[in-house]
Amino acid sequence: MRKVIFDCDNTFGLEDRDVDDGLTLLYLLGSPMINLLGVTLTYGNDTLEKVTEMTNILRDRLDLAFNYCSSHQAKFLVEQVNLYPNEVTLIATGALTNLAEAQRIDPYFFEKVQEIVLMGGTIEPLVVNQHPVNELNFSCDPFATKTVLLSQVPLTIMNGHMTSEAFFSEMDLDQFLKLAGKAIDEEKVAWINETVKKWIEWNRKVFNFNGFCNWDMTTAVYLERPDLFSDECYYLSGEQPVISNGQMTLIEKSSYPIKMPQKILALADFNQLVIERMADGLKKMN
Repeated sequence: MRKVIFDCDNTFGLEDRDVDDGLTLLYLLGSPMINLLGVTLTYGNDTLEKVTEMTNILRDRLDLAFNYCSSHQAKFLVEQVNLYPNEVTLIATGALTNLAEAQRIDPYFFEKVQEIVLMGGTIEPLVVNQHPVNELNFSCDPFATKTVLLSQVPLTIMNGHMTSEAFFSEMDLDQFLKLAGKAIDEEKVAWINETVKKWIEWNRKVFNFNGFCNWDMTTAVYLERPDLFSDECYYLSGEQPVISNGQMTLIEKSSYPIKMPQKILALADFNQLVIERMADGLKKMN
């Protein structure tokens, strides 16, 4: 099993905020290929205080079995990587502050990380269903982003363009809830349904579609099924790998190679796996 730490800005359950971090957590809990060592909280979708509040609510409302750090996150990252050198994969789906701080604590931190999979960044202005979208994760802390992008850890970036293809519809939600009902009681299913449908309604108003982009979920699926994605590789500029708006600078050749898939090759298979793993994750109760 792959040892994983999930560094995220979970806002599942918070009004007008994204649900994909919380759903990704369910996937990680449900995957038979992943040993979730812990969750470190960061900011992005909202403040660290709100992220902490919503993660506590998510864990308690669904009786989920996972540990999270909302303070001393970098220390936890360093401890785990030193405990399992070259065995830990980091998934990061919010501001990259915790990862950069870990490198400050332990200058050899990145040399002991097996792999990093990020959700964030763009390569050109991002447009979703004809609506401009501001990049969030990389632009939250540009200094930390540069530190991670130039760390020379094996690095995969799930950028905003590709992840916008990870469309999760209301029909997908209904299928998930049917499976979830076999694992948890009606009250928990109702809370998930209410939370996600509120997010779908927000997306309907803003983007005019009946579902949402499951951006962060791509990171977890990639660990288990990389074959569901295209396999493009690029090189980052060593001088300015990312600008303040989160857009990456790609060049023909450098010492900073990255994997950056541009396509989800089979969205139906992607979503079916997501539905099954999330339902399995709900069984990981305290």
